[in-house]
Amino acid sequence: MTERPPYASYAASVNDDDDNPAPELSTFLGCLERIRTGEGADGQPWPDASLPTGRGVALSRVERAAVGMLTVAEMLHAAERCRSMATPDRHLDDGVIDGLFFACRGLAELVCRDIRPE
Repeated sequence: MTERPPYASYAASVNDDDDNPAPELSTFLGCLERIRTGEGADGQPWPDASLPTGRGVALSRVERAAVGMLTVAEMLHAAERCRSMATPDRHLDDGVIDGLFFACRGLAELVCRDIRPE
């Protein structure tokens, strides 16, 4: 079994020390590699180390997609509230609303695909 890559102790939080950033977060490739190795929505690897590595990565993807769905749902809720309470010139364009629905649907499809046990 492949061991998880080492991570700085919860270094995914904002680092105010610009002269000495966390090594894996100081480059674009470092950030991308860290995301691809299974970070959850909070920027940390999946906490249950007893799972197979692939399952931990899949659950991290599910968590990120679920947080994305929640964000899109909140945006749709705000758009609907604005539509019902604001003047028409302040409404979001129908194309934007359709785009948000398609984003939510795509994220839900990712969750449905990755949530099933292997």
